[in-house]
Amino acid sequence: MRKIYIISFAFLLLTFLYSFNTPAEQGVKITINNARNEKGHVLVSLFKDGVGYPNNPEKAVKRVKLSIINKRAEVIFTNLPSGTYAVAILHDENDDLKMNKNLLGIPKEGFGFSNNAMGTFGPPSFSRASFQHTPGQLTVVTIRTKYF
Repeated sequence: MRKIYIISFAFLLLTFLYSFNTPAEQGVKITINNARNEKGHVLVSLFKDGVGYPNNPEKAVKRVKLSIINKRAEVIFTNLPSGTYAVAILHDENDDLKMNKNLLGIPKEGFGFSNNAMGTFGPPSFSRASFQHTPGQLTVVTIRTKYF
């Protein structure tokens, strides 16, 4: 009888200890803040090594269309190789899958880049928006949506 108690206690102890040793989230976690409303979606493009950045989202290594809740959106991209990445986002308020601009070429919809980088007359360079990611780690990127 005593063996049953010892085995049961050991099992419970191992289960308890394992619950503290569960694997952490891994990948690139992108949080988008400051959407001016919940219309449309946020389009997120993750670029590696500058390929396609930022104007050719079809060349992004990962892309996703996110719903906006409480003026925020979030995604975790997993299974990414080690490397240099940058993120470009668009708050596509009218869901036409493109950046709408006024007659002067100024964006009418929200946008943003990793590192909250800004360009002078256009998007920031890949190097200004880039960050490093290592597999097995959680890389956190927070982007504040900008509007003109």
